[in-house]
Amino acid sequence: MKLSTGLLSIAALTASACLLPEERETESEFQSTGVRPSRSRRFPAQSKRQSSSFPIGKDDRFQDGTLPPVGLGLDNDERKDSILTPAEIESGLRGLKAAYPDFVELFTPPFETYEGSQLPGAVIGGDDEPRVFLMSGIHARERGGPDHTLYFIGDLLAAHANGTGLTYGRKRYSAQDVRTALSAGAVVLPLTNPDGVAHDQSTGSCWRKNRNPGSSSGIGDDPVVGVDLNRNFDFIFDYKTAFNADADISSAASDDPASEIYHGASAFSEPETQAVRWAVRRWNRSLSWFLDLHSYGGDVLYAWGDDDAGTERPDMNFANGEFDGARGFTGRDPPDSVYREFIFAEDLSTEVTVTLRMAAAMKRAGGIRYKASPSVDLYPMSGGSNDWAMGRYYGKTECGAGRVLGLCVEFGAASAADWSCPFYPDGDEYHQSMRQVAAGLMELMLAAAGREGKTKFWEC
Repeated sequence: MKLSTGLLSIAALTASACLLPEERETESEFQSTGVRPSRSRRFPAQSKRQSSSFPIGKDDRFQDGTLPPVGLGLDNDERKDSILTPAEIESGLRGLKAAYPDFVELFTPPFETYEGSQLPGAVIGGDDEPRVFLMSGIHARERGGPDHTLYFIGDLLAAHANGTGLTYGRKRYSAQDVRTALSAGAVVLPLTNPDGVAHDQSTGSCWRKNRNPGSSSGIGDDPVVGVDLNRNFDFIFDYKTAFNADADISSAASDDPASEIYHGASAFSEPETQAVRWAVRRWNRSLSWFLDLHSYGGDVLYAWGDDDAGTERPDMNFANGEFDGARGFTGRDPPDSVYREFIFAEDLSTEVTVTLRMAAAMKRAGGIRYKASPSVDLYPMSGGSNDWAMGRYYGKTECGAGRVLGLCVEFGAASAADWSCPFYPDGDEYHQSMRQVAAGLMELMLAAAGREGKTKFWEC
């Protein structure tokens, strides 16, 4: 996506998504000058902030896994008092297992993070053939994502057990809708960056990456600690080769460990992304949808993240080196831009249809207007989770890979609670996003339970 100089600053403000406008400007400046401003200049000290953001939890509200999480779908007036900690996410999953043993199976991918954490997960739905993969919390500062994921699952299971429907704002789902949605089944990794989230919650430093100092020139020095996990998946990891040199790829990825979008030493270098890969492969034969939950922007994003989608040229795919240097333009300029990342017309139509339904439901559930659009409309990127999930099939990178339709939701809007980190919501923003995310996830589960959840595979 090449932007003229006059439009660059406007686009940065309106299409920042997971990156702050100043971070995009920093990456662009670094590409031009090789000089990167210090983190302290970009992120003022916590003591200087005037913050009214929603507080972080201090106790285990799920009482060591003996109480299940319940969201806002059953009692629309209930409010939470704080954001969930990593320990509470794990306790909440155990609480769901204790309350609904026939519909919840817990699992833990066999990988430890740099600080010794693991990624707790669950399969819900009562069988071992889940159609939907849900993940959240990959960017530490995007507060609320793990909570909204966990509370939605809790709502779905509680409503099913009670034989009732769910209500989110003006969006209502019947008891039959609940039964249908749960029948789709889901693999859930609600917290995919536990080290980063713990660090962000303890410091209020607007921390984005994980906490791996392996590529750091000074261990413990914040500017050079961590990998952007959503640039670490094996999807055109060699972005400098894959993208056109004249395209604006300042947000695509970075080789610089000090960057907020540093993609790591190699694809899947991090245990967190290895855990996601392990789980997708474990349930490969049943999955048909993949969703990664982020903030902010009010977007429901579909294929692809590197370029516009095309349905006519199967040879135009990210794994084909013949098109290296052609990607990254959306067709608006230059005039001769012809590359389109291939997707079958049926799959593209399905993604558009489902994301439009999700956006409409989310709008009815709260005050933020959501829109469905291609991921690349934000900015071209490499190494993203949802592109990788789709690419296993489309790039024919793994024998037997299932066709998984990959989506990303950027929930909420820039928060007014903390001027230096708009990813930190206040109480009203937190609860509104909880309702809106739940409505979107409900629509996805309903779609996956029907004909839009059919599976197909690429066999070598």
